[in-house]
Amino acid sequence: MRATRGATWCLLLSLIGLGLAGYLFYLHVGLLRGELLGGAVCGGSGAFNCHAVTAGPWGSFLGMPLALWGILGYLAIFALALLAQQSPEWSLRALTLIACLALAFVAIDLALLSLMVFVIRFYCLFCLLTDVVNLLLLVVAVRALRLSWPDLLGQIGPAVGALVPSRARPATALFWGIMAVALAGTVGLDAATTFATRGSAPGRDQLRQFVSTQPRATPDITGDPRHGPPNAKITLVEFSDFLCPACQRASKLNAIILANHRHDTALVFKHYPLDTSCNSAISRMAHPGACTIAAASECLHQQGKFWPFHDLVFERGRAYDVKGIEDDVRRLGADVARFRSCMDAGQGLEAVKRDIAEGARLGVSSTPTFLLNGLVVSGGVSPSVFEDFLAVLSD
Repeated sequence: MRATRGATWCLLLSLIGLGLAGYLFYLHVGLLRGELLGGAVCGGSGAFNCHAVTAGPWGSFLGMPLALWGILGYLAIFALALLAQQSPEWSLRALTLIACLALAFVAIDLALLSLMVFVIRFYCLFCLLTDVVNLLLLVVAVRALRLSWPDLLGQIGPAVGALVPSRARPATALFWGIMAVALAGTVGLDAATTFATRGSAPGRDQLRQFVSTQPRATPDITGDPRHGPPNAKITLVEFSDFLCPACQRASKLNAIILANHRHDTALVFKHYPLDTSCNSAISRMAHPGACTIAAASECLHQQGKFWPFHDLVFERGRAYDVKGIEDDVRRLGADVARFRSCMDAGQGLEAVKRDIAEGARLGVSSTPTFLLNGLVVSGGVSPSVFEDFLAVLSD
């Protein structure tokens, strides 16, 4: 009775785990396409950012996203839980294997949690929920077995051996049938996803040709706002507009890239507001007020407050109210009198116009435009494309 109840709970927990892993895979596919799905819960400005956690090199194993491995693992537990419900003969063996799988999941969870805390410095809410599910699976299975750890470990061999298909054990057909479908489905899904997303992004051969044939620009980045180490292997120079929706999206993608490559990548910010009040290189007004915001950011840069202001403006996007700039200056703890003096003297606007002139010289005509180690790339750089660029540049 206890074993049957334990198997039922494992069945329910595996379904919850499947739902969470499926949602994480959905986020992964969106990110491959350059889409930030999941709203503020997954990609907000705080400590929780699922995209930053799942986009890095540790987000995959053997070329397959960890979310798909999770789906495969939860399907295995689902199949074992069904097997445990078939008869008392299978309960001990199936629950033993569930406990072992759950123990392995918890060990992996601890490793990933340490990466979140010490390396990525962002947390994935849905990953943490799967951690809870895995811990509950382990507790439920062990309590249902009523075995000591030495006895439990001693049952692993017989339990695995019992899963070998034979006519004497027809019940194993259920387990292997589910696993065959699960394995074929996950591998097929991974292949289909790779094929579909590669259709919207350049492959490495294309990038290799692009890198080898395109001339490299040499922008002057002296004194510009910089995020990352001074001796970075990769330098992303971004020409941006604070009121540009595509730039707002790019800022979130940039945060993901920097979270995963904080030791070898730097981001340098340059202004190219699509506002004719300061940008004579454009023919029509697109974002009124963008010049004022850009000038304000440069004045705040003098006080070391550029990046907090950058994040604040992009968090609000097109809804940002230029009239409330001084309120934000106070909120950020900057010296308001010094800020006003800088704005009145035109120092911020002068710095913005220097960036505009340089952007025009380099052929910038839209935002965002990136220079990746001098290579001009129009539009945002997704984490997957950045990883490909990194691999090509390392060749």
